[in-house]
Amino acid sequence: MMINENVTVERMVAGGDGLARLADGRVVFVNGAITGEQVAIEITTNKKDFARANIVEILSASPHRVTPPCKFVAAGCGGCSWQHLDVSQHMSTKVAIVNEALRRTAKISESDVAGLVKVGGSVGTLASRTTLRMAVLPTGKLGFRRASSNDLVETSPCLVAHSLLNEIIGSARVKNAAEVTLRCGASTGDRGVWLHDEHGRGQITGLPKGVGVGIESLVHEVVAGVRLRVMMTSFFQSSLEAAELLVAAVRRASGERALSGVDGRVIDAYGGVGLFAATLLSADVPVTVVESSESSCRDARVNLTQHIELTRNTDLPSEISNCNVEQWSPVPASLVIADPARTGLGPQAVSRLVATNASRIVLVSCDAVAGARDLRLLIDAGYELEQTTVLDLFPHTPHIETVSALQRKARATR
Repeated sequence: MMINENVTVERMVAGGDGLARLADGRVVFVNGAITGEQVAIEITTNKKDFARANIVEILSASPHRVTPPCKFVAAGCGGCSWQHLDVSQHMSTKVAIVNEALRRTAKISESDVAGLVKVGGSVGTLASRTTLRMAVLPTGKLGFRRASSNDLVETSPCLVAHSLLNEIIGSARVKNAAEVTLRCGASTGDRGVWLHDEHGRGQITGLPKGVGVGIESLVHEVVAGVRLRVMMTSFFQSSLEAAELLVAAVRRASGERALSGVDGRVIDAYGGVGLFAATLLSADVPVTVVESSESSCRDARVNLTQHIELTRNTDLPSEISNCNVEQWSPVPASLVIADPARTGLGPQAVSRLVATNASRIVLVSCDAVAGARDLRLLIDAGYELEQTTVLDLFPHTPHIETVSALQRKARATR
C-alpha cells in the first residue's frame, strides 16, 4: 500500500535524489526534488530504515527549479535527470555531494574537508557528447529509455549529442539489434556505429557517408595535442571536452616531477586506450598500462607506439598488461594514476596499487561514494589526501567526476 506524505527536502544526495525525512523519522529519497522544496510524495519503495518516493505535487518550489531545456524530458526520457535544476547550481550541488561523501564515507573531518575540495571545470551544456549508447525503438529509430522504465522515447535531435552524432540519430534505422553505440571524433570528424546484436543479424541503414560499422571501426580523437585511436568496443571519455578537462586535472594532481619519470616508473591503472600515458608522459618515461579490455589494450599499443615514433625514440619503455588490476603483479613505481569503473577500486585493487610503493597516487573516480570509500582505503594504507578536484563532465546529470591527489606519508625513523 502506497503512503502519501508532505516532506521538506534537506539536501540533494549522490545519485541525484532529494533527501527528506518521513513523519516516522526515516530517510526518504525523493526523485526529482531540489534542496529546500516542500513536496507531496508517494512512497514507491518502503523499507525498514529508508524509503523512496516520487513527487505528487510541488507545494513550494525551489527558485532554482527550471523548465527542462530538452522537450524529450517531458516525454519521459531518462537520459538527463537533472534538467529540472538550473545549470548554474550543478557544480555547487556536486561539490556539496562530494563534501558529504568525504565526511560520511571517507571519515574525514568537516574542518579538513573544507580545505581539501576544489572546484574544477565543467563541460558545455549543449552538443558535447561524442559517445552515446542508445536503444532501438520498434520503428528502427534511436532513442533512450524512460526514467526507471524499459519503455523507449525517440530523441532526435538529442540536446547533449554532438552534431556529428545527431546526424546519425536523425537518419539511421536499425533492425535486429536492441541497442547501438555511436561514437565520433570531434577533432577529426571520424564516426562509427556498433550494433549490439548477439547473433550478428543486426542491420543499419540511412547512415551518412563515411560512418564505420562494427566493432573494428576506428574513431580518432586529438586530446592535448595527441592523436588517439579508439575502437568502438573500447572505453573512452564521454566527450572531447571531458577528456581535455580530465587530462589537465590529472596533470595538476600528479605534478610535473612525478610525470617526468625522474623518480621511477608510472602506473596507468585502468588505462583504457592510453589516454593519460600518451598525453601526460614523455616517450622516454617508463610506464605500465594495466587494462582488462582487449580492444582498449590494442588501441593503447597503437597510441603509445605512435607517441614514441613521433618523438623519434625507437626504444619502448612502456608495458601493457591485459588483465584486471586485482590480478596484476605489482612492480615498483613512483606514480600511480588509477581510473576505475563506477564501482571503484575496492580492497584488492588498492592492495595491488599500494604494493608498488608509489610515493604518489592520483585517483580518478566517477562516483562520489565509491571514490570516498577508496580514499579511506588508501588513507588507511598510509597515504595522505592532499586535494580532491570536482569536475562536471556530464551536463544535466548528477554524475560526478573527481580527481584526488594522495601522497605517501613519510615513514617514522627511530
